[in-house]
Amino acid sequence: MSSGVEADIALDAAVIASLGLVRVMGGAAGLAAAGAGALAALAEGRAEAQAERLQEARRLEESVGEALDRTARIAALAASAREHGVAVELPVPVEVTGRSADELASWIAEADARLTVAEESLAAAIAEAATGRVFATATASLRATPENGRSAAAPRPAASPDDLTRVLKRLAPDAADADRQAVTEAAEQVVRAPTISEAEGRLTEVRLRIQHANERARERRDGRAAALRFLRELEGLPAAETVRPRLAEVADGTRLFDEGLRAEAARLVEDAQRQAEQRYVAEVLREAFGALGYEVGEGFETLTAQDGEAVLTRGDWPQHAVKVRVDGTRQVRLALLRTEPAESDEQRRLDLEREEQWCASFDAARERLAEAGVHADVRWRVEPGTQQLPVTGRQRPGRQQNERRRELGR
Repeated sequence: MSSGVEADIALDAAVIASLGLVRVMGGAAGLAAAGAGALAALAEGRAEAQAERLQEARRLEESVGEALDRTARIAALAASAREHGVAVELPVPVEVTGRSADELASWIAEADARLTVAEESLAAAIAEAATGRVFATATASLRATPENGRSAAAPRPAASPDDLTRVLKRLAPDAADADRQAVTEAAEQVVRAPTISEAEGRLTEVRLRIQHANERARERRDGRAAALRFLRELEGLPAAETVRPRLAEVADGTRLFDEGLRAEAARLVEDAQRQAEQRYVAEVLREAFGALGYEVGEGFETLTAQDGEAVLTRGDWPQHAVKVRVDGTRQVRLALLRTEPAESDEQRRLDLEREEQWCASFDAARERLAEAGVHADVRWRVEPGTQQLPVTGRQRPGRQQNERRRELGR
């Protein structure tokens, strides 16, 4: 092994998924609900348990996403019901924090059944009201301007109200006002048609406009669901304060989820995930070396910052310490240092002994790290006795140090 070492760090997929799940679940409670299971399995070191926990974490994350999708749908239908003055029974949105995947799946199944009934009822009520308005408007227009020899006193539209209502029921209840207006205009042309065959032809245009309107309504629902998820993942993140109000507007349906806002929110989520992984690595390092008898000095939390570093000490090592530097979640560098210059052969002999002890500790720490899902792949090392130990805070003059060793020791 070595007295100085640099290693590449790789996190297990289960760790990454669990840390992401914590955000999706809306904070630490999510970890207690499911993420902790994945990390506990990693600590047990059982591959089959890790795979099972990873599957559970991913299943729960998928269930959370589906639940938020239903929540967005509920909000959209509720707003449409208020706008059109229609009473409709809707499911109560579920609070995903603390819920298992099975619990969420059960709620989703029940919500889907109720949403189907509510959406059909709402669409029918809106369609019937729209048909009445369209026929009233078109009939009044026909009276004022007779077409093709029709009597101004008794205009008879060729289209059937039932046929028009049946088509309008397909329009999503939460269609945008502009899309609904476009459909209404096409429906009025159906009522104005002089013959049944021409009315049928004009109904085709109504169907096409409804199809386009429904596609845009689904896009808005998807945007609201995504905004809800982003809001949960960015909860408590100071850097997201300028984004959160705009996400809330999307979730409320008062703003479209444009690509710029989506990209900005996605970038903040990536930053949050990276910070969570950095904190996890730092905590695992702290626990691994703490269990081996090393004391973590003040400032260990700076390992989560750019170029953060900390010092490990031992009660029986008054003249030595270990400097730890972590570059994000990609690399860790550790170096055994002297706290004061070596002035005698006995002290230099002690250096070699401490280097060998540190090497054994590093081997044991790597095993503990791996059990917690943090793998350290050694890139380079300095073997015990190869070089004189650097002195923390200062270098002895006239000593030539390896350039990378100096970097670790400064």
